[in-house]
Amino acid sequence: MSGPEDENNPSDGFDPEDPQLPRQVVLVLNAAVMYPLMAALAFGLSYWLLDRSPLTALGDGGLSLPWKVGLGAGLGLLVYGLDNLLERVLPFFQRMAQAFGDLLGGLGPGQVLAMAVLSSVGEEIFFRGFVQVGAEHYLGSYLPGAGLIVSSIFFGLLHIAPDRRLWAWPLLAIAMGFAFGWLFDYTGDVLAPILAHFTINFFSLMALSRRHGADETAPT
Repeated sequence: MSGPEDENNPSDGFDPEDPQLPRQVVLVLNAAVMYPLMAALAFGLSYWLLDRSPLTALGDGGLSLPWKVGLGAGLGLLVYGLDNLLERVLPFFQRMAQAFGDLLGGLGPGQVLAMAVLSSVGEEIFFRGFVQVGAEHYLGSYLPGAGLIVSSIFFGLLHIAPDRRLWAWPLLAIAMGFAFGWLFDYTGDVLAPILAHFTINFFSLMALSRRHGADETAPT
């Protein structure tokens, strides 16, 4: 039988001085709570205020599934490639990459996949399916393009970060909000913007994972 002096024995796998989960696990767990809640909120508010599903746009794009997949994935790859190019030539893009590495580096492949799926699905259903459609429904007669404008600005505000190296990130997110919103309206549903968003996040997080391995970013 163990005595009281054995309760803090580190051989049991628990360090009482550092009981926290690894940072990467906390990030994924937070995402697994926050993004499904965003999607659920979008469904609830859409059916309550708009009497419609947040999965479709106000108009019908009429495009076939292959076109939607191609446009979504194609835009995502284009943006990812452009980001890599700008990172090579612009110092503030390099500083942003380092900041993201400090925050998100060290994720494993499964964690990257989970983060990319959760963020793209949750954010697109909420911002495009609810905010964009809702703003267009209520404000479109007063302000042309109200849905795109309002949803993109709110999307940018969500990406404000305390790290000064990420000062431009909300502005870039606003620009991407317009791109995702255009895809939503053009294709008629959230599939293409989700695929574009997923492609950008997945490849960006995988690149961060390669550059900033788990050993470099593990909590100390």
